[in-house]
Amino acid sequence: MPFSINSGAGVIFGVTGGVMEAALRHVADKNNESLREIQYSGIRGLEGTKVAEIEVAGTTLRVGVVNGLGNAEKLIEKLQKGEEKLDFVEVMACPYGCIGGAGQPFGYRTVKEERANGMYKADKSAIVKRAEENPTLVSMYETGMLKERAHELLHVHYGK
Repeated sequence: MPFSINSGAGVIFGVTGGVMEAALRHVADKNNESLREIQYSGIRGLEGTKVAEIEVAGTTLRVGVVNGLGNAEKLIEKLQKGEEKLDFVEVMACPYGCIGGAGQPFGYRTVKEERANGMYKADKSAIVKRAEENPTLVSMYETGMLKERAHELLHVHYGK
């Protein structure tokens, strides 16, 4: 049954803020209270730009989440001018993230909100919340095809 189990973190990658939330889950304390704090930190939602402060593993992080390249450009300008300081930024090119991308059926904001809510519902019901706890992947890393070739098979390097 390879790839039959997915993590909630993997599901929410498709909505703006999902990559940030998955990364924060990875570094957070391994308890349900930490997951709730991340969930309600302000990084969820379809707004074009979100900034939040969140305590993770004893450190306060300022994080930014943007979707849409116009919003990314504005945030980059603020960062360059020193008007904003962030420790970690997620940028999704498509408005609302992948749920609003060109590969999705056309939909107005309400449809995209429903898509996002569907992802959050799937995340909520997922037994595994963190990607690194997915038993299929853990097994593949420890004994299977990824044991010695994980970096080669899963990482892409770009050059000029």
